[in-house]
Amino acid sequence: MIRLPAFLAGCIALSLAATAPGGAADANAGAALVQANGCAGCHGATLTGGIGPSLVGIEGRRSAVRIAAAIAQPVAPMPKFPFSTAQIANIVAYLSALDSSSRPVARLRFSTSLAALLSVRFPGPLPARVTAVPVMQMGQLPMRAAAVTLHPTAGGRLWQGTIQFPMSGPWAIEIAYDGRHLTVPVNVPGSR
Repeated sequence: MIRLPAFLAGCIALSLAATAPGGAADANAGAALVQANGCAGCHGATLTGGIGPSLVGIEGRRSAVRIAAAIAQPVAPMPKFPFSTAQIANIVAYLSALDSSSRPVARLRFSTSLAALLSVRFPGPLPARVTAVPVMQMGQLPMRAAAVTLHPTAGGRLWQGTIQFPMSGPWAIEIAYDGRHLTVPVNVPGSR
């Protein structure tokens, strides 16, 4: 259990509330930070656990302040990252939305080392169309893999499609639906 001095907990709470105009943290920016910093290396390719614990559903186990504190002042073996307060708030927003009942939830199940079934569950209004594009940052330019159109099952709540990755490494899957988007970081494993 993480115990914070009252002052530090208060500072983290205030920074979480005032990170961007209007006080809203950016979950997509948080997803990019999670992907770029290799969090999937310890927390699993879909952040459901590995060497480190599962981050999916963490908002049900910890408050936003406790999640931020664990990132700002990690306990070994988790490394300390040089994240700013705003970046931590963005990561907390992303992690808190991984299994939210009001946001879509994406899951990957690898069938081979470079192919995975992408499933996206929509709890709210049903989308008309869902597409997904894997993107890997290669220096200044992103490398995009083939776009995939997902197909509805389960009465339109669950959309699925197979993603093909050209190579292993850190990817982000950009999911677009009805003018909205969701970014899911994933660490694609090497050949098995």
